[in-house]
Amino acid sequence: MIDELSALRRIKERLNYIGKGVVVGIGDDAAALSTEHNSLVLATTDSQVEDVHFLKEKISPKDLGRRALAVAVSDIGAMGGVPRFFLSCIGLSDCVDSDFFECILEGLALGSEEFKVIPVGGNITSSGKLFINITVLGEVEPELVVRRKGAREGDIIYLSGTVGDSALGLRILKRGGNTLEEDSFLIERHYRPSPRLVLGRELAKRRLATSMIDVSDGVILDLERITVEHGLGACIYIEKIPLSYCYRKRVSDFAPDPYELALSGGEDYELLFTVSKERQKEIEFVSRMLGIQVSEIGYVTGEPSISVLSLHGGEKRIPYKGFIHLRK
Repeated sequence: MIDELSALRRIKERLNYIGKGVVVGIGDDAAALSTEHNSLVLATTDSQVEDVHFLKEKISPKDLGRRALAVAVSDIGAMGGVPRFFLSCIGLSDCVDSDFFECILEGLALGSEEFKVIPVGGNITSSGKLFINITVLGEVEPELVVRRKGAREGDIIYLSGTVGDSALGLRILKRGGNTLEEDSFLIERHYRPSPRLVLGRELAKRRLATSMIDVSDGVILDLERITVEHGLGACIYIEKIPLSYCYRKRVSDFAPDPYELALSGGEDYELLFTVSKERQKEIEFVSRMLGIQVSEIGYVTGEPSISVLSLHGGEKRIPYKGFIHLRK
């Protein structure tokens, strides 16, 4: 196991960037940062814990470092903001050696460059399980911030990208798969999520989204968070849920119901958002402009419940809404 002083030295050498807004970076008791005039500071934190969020024997340490940062910056994008800085708290178990730790730092460095977010501090501790906790600070103009609350009855519900890929990729990993071409795509979607920072920012700048959330725990559960928790509800159509070609081809080998896994599997980090129906054409334009698939999946209702309907009639029951920590 690498010791604390060696780990801190490697962090300073590997991640000690000086960028815009960093007055004092890594090396002092705290970072000193400057922000844009009249901007709000967005703050979020997320964790990746061994055997809860990842399987140590199945993921490379470089992918783990990048993944930890990706899922944290996703929350900033879901509020229409721009990620600026991050802090990392890493808990190292006895089986983590210096090479493994170095590769985690490499993943964090790659994510830092990819998402344009600067490391400014953190902490190292020993732990029975390996974990990485990331705190991200971002910025957004007060008039552009998008919250979970704000949808109105009659708004159209949209979903970016495709869902279910990450959950199916994890099932393939647990079964010891990756034998078919489609498996590689699905496992990649689990290992290397792509937060929709550009889309979230564009929706905010154009003031298109009335509410928004990133899909981390499952479409149904996260849809409740922007509707039911605020006295509204939703009707979504099962056939409109966007599924990838690889997911459609492989899901029958791992799940009896393809839509149940797609709607409840989670860890997609796609954007789920609502838009006034008068502005649908603008959503179509943004989708084409950015080259990002955006699918209309339903509409907001005044009844505080989620209905999953078929275009051919009838309602589908989804017994498992999504991932909830600490629930047995």
